[in-house]
Amino acid sequence: MKRFFQPRLRQRVLITSVAIIALVTSALAAVINKLYSQSYMASYSSELVAQMPMVVAQLNRAGLIKDVDKWIDSLDPSDTDYIAVVCDQSDKTTWVSNQSSKANLHDVCRYLPENISTPTLIKMKNHQDYIAYNLTRNQEDGTIYQLVVLRSADAYEYSLSQLHKRTAFYLGLFVLIAVAFLIAAFHWGFQPLRKLASQLDQMTEAKREKLDDDYPMELQEVTMAVNRLSRISNDQQGRYRHAMDDLAHSLKTRLAATNALLDDSSLDRRELNQRIMEQISQMDDLVQYQLKRAMVGQQGLQKSNVELKPIVVSLNRMLNKIYADKYATLHYHFDDDLKLPINKDDLMELFGNMLENSFRFCISQVKLSVTENSDSFIIIIEDDGPGVKPSLREAIFQRGVRADQLNPGQGIGLSVCNEIIDSYQGKIHVEDSELEGAAFIIELPRS
Repeated sequence: MKRFFQPRLRQRVLITSVAIIALVTSALAAVINKLYSQSYMASYSSELVAQMPMVVAQLNRAGLIKDVDKWIDSLDPSDTDYIAVVCDQSDKTTWVSNQSSKANLHDVCRYLPENISTPTLIKMKNHQDYIAYNLTRNQEDGTIYQLVVLRSADAYEYSLSQLHKRTAFYLGLFVLIAVAFLIAAFHWGFQPLRKLASQLDQMTEAKREKLDDDYPMELQEVTMAVNRLSRISNDQQGRYRHAMDDLAHSLKTRLAATNALLDDSSLDRRELNQRIMEQISQMDDLVQYQLKRAMVGQQGLQKSNVELKPIVVSLNRMLNKIYADKYATLHYHFDDDLKLPINKDDLMELFGNMLENSFRFCISQVKLSVTENSDSFIIIIEDDGPGVKPSLREAIFQRGVRADQLNPGQGIGLSVCNEIIDSYQGKIHVEDSELEGAAFIIELPRS
């Protein structure tokens, strides 16, 4: 329920954008109205100025304001819609023109502000509105008189009302058009986010492995981070899956050796217990090793210089028990104190798989030799078995591929060896052996 009422990001942006548009257009409309009012008042001033020559001429004929009545009478031409009043300093109307009398503006002076330096809209109670302008000031007998010209504001207010209506109409139309464009822009602008959500759902349902690379620049860092996280997660899952497969494959050999020991009646109880504990110890080491590989990966295991002979002797003893019916013999040729620059568990896993593979397919002989040169160790493991067909010599190092489909197996052992060797920047390939079987040649760098 809480999620249902949470606003969407695009709703927030849309509401904010609409509010900004409404605010800006409202301010624009207010400015337009203000400018129109000022323009209309300026027009009023211009018309009034156009009347001034006639006013001045009539004032001149009236004797330059010596007689107030003559001065005012001369300002009342019949062909103008202006009306005039004379106000004294106490806001008393001392004279009104004929038009003022007809409009019943005998008390208009008390509605007028003290200073009317520009045309001003005057609102009077029980009267219509007027635009007023103080035309001139005159003083006689210590009394100050103001000549105020007024004009009906009906036309102004009508024009202003029409302007308000047009402004409101165009303002509303503009907002609607702007909102429509905003919605279209948001639909297009947020399309990558909808696509991102859809592809994330597909990744969750395992329908795709990674996000596309054609997202906008602003989302590139996010999509790259998600792809990197997905790749790390997939690698982690792959390592766990491979580790479990490898562990099952390795434990199978140790369990077979344990069964062979239990079936060996030539061993006394003390030696049997010792051999079984040795296999159990190796199985425990394998479990720890595979779990560590699953967590940190092959590259994360610490390198060390490990003696080869003890591991080969232990593996030979175990494999002779498993394949006792073959009476196979392992011949190894290397220095007794030879050490290889490889993790001990990796070394045990590598030679365990390689020798187990040779014992399984050999007839009676397996040969292991190690030579050194300036920058690498060359390890050769041979047998006198059927060998490997040339068409399979590369494929057998892939998981699930077996050279012999008749014998049981998972096709994991050689792929594990290939992964271990590759993690140490080494190489492995298979050739024909002098023993007429297969010869696996491993090149392992010294450092």
